[in-house]
Amino acid sequence: MSRLLPRGPRVGLWLRGAGLIALAAGGLLLFPHLWPMVTERERLEAWLAANRATGAFLLIGLNALQVILAPLPGALLGWISGYWFGPWWGSLVTWIGVSLGNGLTMAVARILGRPLLLAGLPAHRLERMDRLLRRYGLVLILIVFLLPFTPDDLLAWAVGLSPLPLGPAFAVSTLARLVHVLIANAIGAYLRSGDPLWLGMVAALSLGALALAWRLATAARLPLSALYDDRPG
Repeated sequence: MSRLLPRGPRVGLWLRGAGLIALAAGGLLLFPHLWPMVTERERLEAWLAANRATGAFLLIGLNALQVILAPLPGALLGWISGYWFGPWWGSLVTWIGVSLGNGLTMAVARILGRPLLLAGLPAHRLERMDRLLRRYGLVLILIVFLLPFTPDDLLAWAVGLSPLPLGPAFAVSTLARLVHVLIANAIGAYLRSGDPLWLGMVAALSLGALALAWRLATAARLPLSALYDDRPG
């Protein structure tokens, strides 16, 4: 089978396989210790009360990792941090993590270059994002990170491969990410307290982000459907 595949896709398959094996091994090693804690709320609350800083650093690391490798849904981590640390401290913890992952992703992409990254990332999606970046620049970054369900983590890799200066690109994407960080942590706060105030905050931020993204896309003449098109070509 390896003779039927070009070298790039073969390397990508090896990288994905190694990553899955590492995640599976880590899960098997940690599962017996973490599962009782996760399923027993009192035990988890006692651990967090005694190890609040450790829990915060753990969530920062997980948020950075999900931006780089996307093994976990970012919204879920935001719900968890909002639930256990509250909406404001939880948002800060989440934002630090995703900002760290965002910056590392862009820097690694700039250092490694296109040939190595194409071995492990979907080439047609990366190339489409690259074309959009070259045409719309920082406006595209702001729109992608304001809208839900866009390939925002893939965009971070594409930014690193683009000729855009990393400083402004990092600043714009980090600020835009804050909106969904606040939304996810407000959901977590609602799940813990049941206070409808947090649902109101979720609705207001979501509608505001959608309205701003739509206005920016209209001004830039960017069809939003292009951000969700996953077809090759």
